[in-house]
Amino acid sequence: MRLFVDTSAWFALIDRSDQNHGAAAGFLKQFQTSPVIWHLTDYVVDETLTLLRLKVSHQQAVAFLDFLDGSRQVVRSHVTPDLLRQAEDIFRRYRDKKWSFTDCVSFAYMDSEGLADAFAFDRNFSEYGKQLYPR
Repeated sequence: MRLFVDTSAWFALIDRSDQNHGAAAGFLKQFQTSPVIWHLTDYVVDETLTLLRLKVSHQQAVAFLDFLDGSRQVVRSHVTPDLLRQAEDIFRRYRDKKWSFTDCVSFAYMDSEGLADAFAFDRNFSEYGKQLYPR
């Protein structure tokens, strides 16, 4: 299985006081015996590092970086100029939504990689038409 992982999921996994920590940890347990490839962009890395640094600790933010660097199951992609243009198009097109630009970058990335599934607690993914996990 291939899943895009949003900041909301990374943060919930790491911060035990997050309201979604139990759901995130429970969802992750199902992949102990089945392989999964976790996808994220540098925008999600930036957002997650900033949130961890401000709300948890610098140490946890660095531990997150170390995890990403050491994992064979993580695909960490850089946002290209073409992907940025696609994200800008999404941002412009959906004027009725209150999506962050990072969300739009995530949607554009998912579209470009053929990813239909997101591990996230941000309902914006389902608004865009992606399958949200955990359900």
